Amino acid sequence: MAAPDWQALDWQALASMAAIGLYAGILSYVSCRVALRVAQRAGMIVQPGARQSHQVATPTGGGVGLILSVAVTAVGVQSLLPLPVFWWLHILPGVVVLAVAGWLDDRQHVSTVLRLFIQLAVSLWLVGFFCFQNPDSNVGICAGIVVAMIWWMNLYNFMDGSNGMAGFQGVFAGLVMAVLFLFGDQLAVAMLALAVAAACAGFLPLNFPQARIFMGDVASVPLGFIFASLAIYGWHTGTISLALSVLIMSVFIVDATLTLIARVIAGERWYTAHNQHVYQRLIAQGRSHSRVLMLYQTLNVILVLPAIVLAAMYTQYAIVTAGLTLLVLAVSWYTANRKLGMHAARRLE
Repeated sequence: MAAPDWQALDWQALASMAAIGLYAGILSYVSCRVALRVAQRAGMIVQPGARQSHQVATPTGGGVGLILSVAVTAVGVQSLLPLPVFWWLHILPGVVVLAVAGWLDDRQHVSTVLRLFIQLAVSLWLVGFFCFQNPDSNVGICAGIVVAMIWWMNLYNFMDGSNGMAGFQGVFAGLVMAVLFLFGDQLAVAMLALAVAAACAGFLPLNFPQARIFMGDVASVPLGFIFASLAIYGWHTGTISLALSVLIMSVFIVDATLTLIARVIAGERWYTAHNQHVYQRLIAQGRSHSRVLMLYQTLNVILVLPAIVLAAMYTQYAIVTAGLTLLVLAVSWYTANRKLGMHAARRLE
């Protein structure tokens, strides 16, 4: 990607983006407040426990307002600029299905097998847009994309366990993708990515610094799906490389993936709920949710964001840049585990 030409920017388009962002943020906040009352009346309350990072019983499922905001705002974007058919036929249906499944899971447990089946189904539906319609598609690559999408959904869900964690990451990822799509002449998709970021921001006042309600599976899994889908669309259009996509979510990817690998190596029941992510252990040892969130977002700002800029400007070094960034984060993950005095594989309550 070449350096952005600020003089060529359409300021009317930027004003439209600002209006879309404001609308999505306000709608998300109002909808999440309604969701809070619904959750309280429906008894959708998460009780403190060994697997939780919270000490107070808290309603969950508030993210339904966030997802509603994204869906409704997309209609507004469509009235300004036509969104790709990819959004309407392959992303939005998956978001709706995942949100419904997440809402049911937030109300009463849905089996892991069923949830994975639903995630597989929506991933196949989306990837089929590219792979099954192209006779030259590599089956191995398509299968790898499906697996990556399922993991992306789940890792976003795994990292939604601390006040503001998933919400702030959604703001960061949405804003970065919006800028990349904007400079890639994908204005409608840039507006959509901005709407996702704004919807996450609208949820945050109810979840940070004190959690009045949790996001829940109704939003965390669909958000992972949205960002994975936008990454695939960006790759398909040449707007966002795979290296950039990994960088955008690298803080979440490293913590969730290395924690999972550590548990697998230790022979633990890796598919069960746990509290072994670095952010969970920091909180368990007395750090506040706010301090832990600041640590993760500081990594995004001082390490990941400069790497994204470098990878976007010097595309020939994008893979190297992403690899070095992941290495630094991996070393940080390992160092944090050593400093905390316990390894993920040995911390199972």
